Amino acid sequence: MKRICFLLGLALLASQSLRAETALHFTLSDLNGGEFSLEKELQQGPIVFDFWATWCKPCIKGLPKIQQIATEYKERGVRVYTINIDGPRNLAKIRPFLKRYKLDLPVLLDKTNALMKQFHFVAPPATLVVGQTGEVVYKHQGYKTGDEKKLRHALDEMLKDKEGGK
Repeated sequence: MKRICFLLGLALLASQSLRAETALHFTLSDLNGGEFSLEKELQQGPIVFDFWATWCKPCIKGLPKIQQIATEYKERGVRVYTINIDGPRNLAKIRPFLKRYKLDLPVLLDKTNALMKQFHFVAPPATLVVGQTGEVVYKHQGYKTGDEKKLRHALDEMLKDKEGGK
């Protein structure tokens, strides 16, 4: 009996892990005081989100790569948004940070880290790709040199399906 329960438990676990994760619709403020709505923005195509903080050393290395990906994939309909998790006290540090590292990416604000926690990320940097139908296509915690290749591969696979196998 214990063995049957164990096997049923494993089967249940396996079926849950195979289920695709869907991004719950959310709304965030942007750095300029505007509002970003995932539901509305997905109508225009897939989105890459990169969670970061001004104090995060790996973010400093990874954000320029995210900037390159934003430029490379823009014409293919992919939009890139960064999500800063510094919180309200460090809001004044964001613009100087972007200027210092020559970053020109839209910034959304996750002031309480609630969105980052929703996707089960524990710390920045973290990258998430949400396909046009709301499915999570790619999810990665941390940054080390070469991680951008994995992101490009995930985007190419997603776009290959969207563009009809090109």
